[in-house]
Amino acid sequence: MRSIILAMLMSIFVSGTHAQELRFSLQLGAAIPQGDFAENKSNPEDGGFAKTGFDMKFVAERILENNFVTGVNVGFSMFGVDQNALKEYINPANPDLVCTETQAFQNINLQFRGGYNWTIKETNLHVIPFVDAGLGVFNSAYYSIKVSGGDTYLRTGSTGLGFLVSPGLDVMYMVNDFVGIKLYSNYQFARYTVDEEFRVVSGTPDVIDQQTKKYNYSSICLGLGANVTL
Repeated sequence: MRSIILAMLMSIFVSGTHAQELRFSLQLGAAIPQGDFAENKSNPEDGGFAKTGFDMKFVAERILENNFVTGVNVGFSMFGVDQNALKEYINPANPDLVCTETQAFQNINLQFRGGYNWTIKETNLHVIPFVDAGLGVFNSAYYSIKVSGGDTYLRTGSTGLGFLVSPGLDVMYMVNDFVGIKLYSNYQFARYTVDEEFRVVSGTPDVIDQQTKKYNYSSICLGLGANVTL
Protein backbone atom coordinates (compact mmCIF):
# COMPACT_ATOMS: atom_id res chain seq x y z
CA MET A 1 0.00 0.00 0.00
CA ARG A 2 2.92 2.35 0.72
CA SER A 3 4.13 2.02 -2.88
CA ILE A 4 0.65 2.91 -4.16
CA ILE A 5 0.58 6.09 -2.06
CA LEU A 6 4.08 7.10 -3.25
CA ALA A 7 3.10 6.51 -6.88
CA MET A 8 -0.02 8.65 -6.46
CA LEU A 9 1.96 11.51 -4.89
CA MET A 10 4.63 11.35 -7.58
CA SER A 11 1.94 11.68 -10.24
CA ILE A 12 1.11 15.12 -8.85
CA PHE A 13 4.63 16.41 -9.39
CA VAL A 14 5.20 14.95 -12.84
CA SER A 15 1.77 15.48 -14.43
CA GLY A 16 1.17 18.57 -16.51
CA THR A 17 3.61 21.28 -17.53
CA HIS A 18 1.53 24.39 -16.91
CA ALA A 19 0.99 24.36 -13.15
CA GLN A 20 0.29 27.50 -11.14
CA GLU A 21 0.79 26.02 -7.68
CA LEU A 22 0.83 22.99 -5.43
CA ARG A 23 -1.55 22.71 -2.48
CA PHE A 24 -1.41 20.29 0.45
CA SER A 25 -4.27 19.85 2.92
CA LEU A 26 -4.89 17.99 6.16
CA GLN A 27 -8.58 17.43 6.91
CA LEU A 28 -10.45 16.16 9.97
CA GLY A 29 -14.16 15.66 10.41
CA ALA A 30 -17.13 13.36 10.84
CA ALA A 31 -17.97 10.24 8.82
CA ILE A 32 -21.72 9.66 8.67
CA PRO A 33 -22.93 6.25 7.37
CA GLN A 34 -25.78 6.24 4.84
CA GLY A 35 -28.29 3.82 3.35
CA ASP A 36 -27.95 0.09 4.00
CA PHE A 37 -24.67 0.67 5.80
CA ALA A 38 -26.47 2.70 8.50
CA GLU A 39 -29.62 0.52 8.69
CA ASN A 40 -30.23 -0.55 12.31
CA LYS A 41 -33.43 -2.59 12.00
CA SER A 42 -32.41 -5.25 9.46
CA ASN A 43 -30.34 -8.40 9.92
CA PRO A 44 -26.81 -7.39 11.02
CA GLU A 45 -25.44 -10.00 8.64
CA ASP A 46 -26.43 -7.67 5.79
CA GLY A 47 -23.98 -4.98 6.83
CA GLY A 48 -25.94 -2.38 8.78
CA PHE A 49 -25.63 -1.06 12.33
CA ALA A 50 -22.84 1.42 11.56
CA LYS A 51 -22.95 4.74 13.39
CA THR A 52 -21.27 8.11 12.95
CA GLY A 53 -17.50 8.06 13.36
CA PHE A 54 -14.53 10.20 12.33
CA ASP A 55 -12.79 10.96 9.07
CA MET A 56 -9.20 12.01 8.33
CA LYS A 57 -7.72 12.88 4.92
CA PHE A 58 -4.50 14.11 3.33
CA VAL A 59 -4.98 15.81 -0.04
CA ALA A 60 -2.29 16.91 -2.50
CA GLU A 61 -3.44 19.02 -5.45
CA ARG A 62 -1.89 20.65 -8.48
CA ILE A 63 -3.67 23.78 -9.76
CA LEU A 64 -3.26 24.22 -13.51
CA GLU A 65 -3.28 27.53 -15.39
CA ASN A 66 -6.80 26.88 -16.66
CA ASN A 67 -7.94 26.43 -13.00
CA PHE A 68 -8.52 22.72 -13.37
CA VAL A 69 -7.31 20.64 -10.44
CA THR A 70 -5.56 17.27 -10.40
CA GLY A 71 -4.50 15.51 -7.25
CA VAL A 72 -4.67 12.61 -4.87
CA ASN A 73 -6.71 11.95 -1.75
CA VAL A 74 -5.51 9.49 0.90
CA GLY A 75 -7.93 9.04 3.78
CA PHE A 76 -9.29 6.92 6.59
CA SER A 77 -12.82 6.70 8.01
CA MET A 78 -13.89 4.70 11.06
CA PHE A 79 -17.46 3.90 12.13
CA GLY A 80 -18.59 2.43 15.41
CA VAL A 81 -21.23 -0.29 15.75
CA ASP A 82 -24.62 0.72 17.18
CA GLN A 83 -24.63 -1.71 20.11
CA ASN A 84 -28.02 -0.61 21.46
CA ALA A 85 -29.71 -1.23 18.10
CA LEU A 86 -27.93 -4.58 17.83
CA LYS A 87 -29.19 -5.64 21.26
CA GLU A 88 -32.74 -4.54 20.45
CA TYR A 89 -32.63 -6.54 17.21
CA ILE A 90 -31.48 -9.71 18.98
CA ASN A 91 -33.83 -9.46 21.96
CA PRO A 92 -36.52 -6.79 21.41
CA ALA A 93 -38.36 -7.69 24.63
CA ASN A 94 -35.35 -7.32 26.92
CA PRO A 95 -32.22 -5.97 25.18
CA ASP A 96 -30.41 -5.56 28.52
CA LEU A 97 -29.98 -9.34 28.66
CA VAL A 98 -27.70 -9.18 25.60
CA CYS A 99 -23.97 -8.52 26.02
CA THR A 100 -22.00 -7.28 23.02
CA GLU A 101 -18.36 -6.48 22.28
CA THR A 102 -17.55 -4.71 19.02
CA GLN A 103 -14.73 -3.43 16.83
CA ALA A 104 -15.32 -0.59 14.36
CA PHE A 105 -15.90 -0.63 10.60
CA GLN A 106 -12.98 0.98 8.76
CA ASN A 107 -12.63 2.38 5.26
CA ILE A 108 -9.38 3.53 3.61
CA ASN A 109 -9.42 5.56 0.40
CA LEU A 110 -6.57 5.88 -2.13
CA GLN A 111 -8.01 8.08 -4.89
CA PHE A 112 -7.11 10.39 -7.74
CA ARG A 113 -8.82 13.77 -7.89
CA GLY A 114 -10.17 15.90 -10.70
CA GLY A 115 -11.83 19.24 -10.06
CA TYR A 116 -12.05 22.94 -10.79
CA ASN A 117 -10.70 25.82 -8.68
CA TRP A 118 -13.22 28.65 -8.87
CA THR A 119 -11.99 31.89 -7.27
CA ILE A 120 -14.62 34.45 -6.30
CA LYS A 121 -13.48 37.78 -7.71
CA GLU A 122 -11.81 40.29 -5.39
CA THR A 123 -11.88 37.90 -2.45
CA ASN A 124 -9.67 35.19 -0.97
CA LEU A 125 -12.52 32.69 -1.22
CA HIS A 126 -12.21 29.59 -3.42
CA VAL A 127 -14.91 27.03 -4.25
CA ILE A 128 -13.63 23.68 -5.56
CA PRO A 129 -16.09 21.05 -6.82
CA PHE A 130 -14.30 17.74 -7.38
CA VAL A 131 -14.66 14.01 -7.97
CA ASP A 132 -12.27 11.51 -6.37
CA ALA A 133 -12.09 7.97 -7.72
CA GLY A 134 -9.85 5.01 -6.95
CA LEU A 135 -9.24 2.18 -4.53
CA GLY A 136 -11.32 1.62 -1.40
CA VAL A 137 -10.19 -0.80 1.32
CA PHE A 138 -12.99 -1.84 3.68
CA ASN A 139 -12.49 -3.67 6.98
CA SER A 140 -15.73 -5.27 8.10
CA ALA A 141 -16.74 -4.96 11.74
CA TYR A 142 -16.13 -7.65 14.35
CA TYR A 143 -18.52 -8.28 17.20
CA SER A 144 -19.41 -10.93 19.75
CA ILE A 145 -22.91 -11.53 21.10
CA LYS A 146 -23.97 -13.31 24.26
CA VAL A 147 -27.53 -13.68 25.49
CA SER A 148 -27.81 -14.12 29.25
CA GLY A 149 -27.57 -17.83 30.08
CA GLY A 150 -26.74 -18.75 26.46
CA ASP A 151 -23.80 -19.26 24.14
CA THR A 152 -21.40 -16.59 22.89
CA TYR A 153 -21.36 -16.00 19.13
CA LEU A 154 -18.53 -14.30 17.24
CA ARG A 155 -18.88 -12.61 13.87
CA THR A 156 -15.74 -11.86 11.84
CA GLY A 157 -15.33 -10.44 8.35
CA SER A 158 -12.52 -10.19 5.83
CA THR A 159 -11.09 -7.09 4.16
CA GLY A 160 -12.83 -6.06 0.95
CA LEU A 161 -11.45 -4.06 -2.00
CA GLY A 162 -13.58 -2.00 -4.36
CA PHE A 163 -13.81 0.97 -6.71
CA LEU A 164 -14.61 3.97 -4.50
CA VAL A 165 -16.11 7.16 -5.95
CA SER A 166 -16.38 10.40 -3.94
CA PRO A 167 -17.91 13.56 -5.41
CA GLY A 168 -17.51 16.55 -3.13
CA LEU A 169 -17.03 20.26 -2.54
CA ASP A 170 -14.34 22.31 -0.79
CA VAL A 171 -14.88 25.92 0.29
CA MET A 172 -11.51 27.49 1.10
CA TYR A 173 -10.46 30.86 2.49
CA MET A 174 -6.85 31.93 2.03
CA VAL A 175 -5.56 33.66 5.15
CA ASN A 176 -2.47 34.78 3.20
CA ASP A 177 -0.61 33.69 0.07
CA PHE A 178 0.52 30.44 1.66
CA VAL A 179 -1.97 29.31 4.32
CA GLY A 180 -5.69 28.65 4.04
CA ILE A 181 -8.56 27.04 5.93
CA LYS A 182 -11.38 25.06 4.39
CA LEU A 183 -14.73 23.41 4.86
CA TYR A 184 -14.87 20.07 3.06
CA SER A 185 -17.63 17.61 2.26
CA ASN A 186 -17.89 14.53 0.09
CA TYR A 187 -20.13 11.55 -0.50
CA GLN A 188 -18.41 8.14 -0.74
CA PHE A 189 -19.91 5.04 -2.29
CA ALA A 190 -18.60 1.61 -3.25
CA ARG A 191 -19.66 -2.03 -3.38
CA TYR A 192 -17.43 -4.36 -1.39
CA THR A 193 -17.32 -8.15 -1.31
CA VAL A 194 -16.62 -9.47 2.19
CA ASP A 195 -16.32 -13.05 3.48
CA GLU A 196 -18.08 -13.40 6.84
CA GLU A 197 -18.12 -16.11 9.44
CA PHE A 198 -20.35 -16.71 12.45
CA ARG A 199 -19.24 -19.25 15.02
CA VAL A 200 -19.96 -20.33 18.56
CA VAL A 201 -17.00 -19.55 20.83
CA SER A 202 -18.38 -20.74 24.17
CA GLY A 203 -17.92 -24.42 24.99
CA THR A 204 -16.74 -26.29 21.89
CA PRO A 205 -16.08 -23.80 19.06
CA ASP A 206 -18.22 -24.49 16.02
CA VAL A 207 -18.68 -22.57 12.77
CA ILE A 208 -22.40 -22.16 12.16
CA ASP A 209 -22.41 -19.92 9.06
CA GLN A 210 -20.01 -18.80 6.32
CA GLN A 211 -21.14 -16.44 3.57
CA THR A 212 -19.82 -14.01 0.98
CA LYS A 213 -21.65 -10.70 1.35
CA LYS A 214 -22.01 -7.68 -0.91
CA TYR A 215 -21.77 -4.48 1.12
CA ASN A 216 -23.37 -1.33 -0.28
CA TYR A 217 -21.03 1.08 1.47
CA SER A 218 -21.90 4.77 1.49
CA SER A 219 -21.11 7.67 3.78
CA ILE A 220 -20.97 11.45 3.97
CA CYS A 221 -17.73 12.98 5.23
CA LEU A 222 -17.57 16.62 6.32
CA GLY A 223 -15.31 18.74 8.46
CA LEU A 224 -12.49 21.30 8.56
CA GLY A 225 -9.08 21.41 6.96
CA ALA A 226 -5.91 23.47 6.78
CA ASN A 227 -3.86 23.83 3.64
CA VAL A 228 -0.44 25.11 2.57
CA THR A 229 0.16 26.44 -0.96
CA LEU A 230 3.59 26.33 -2.57
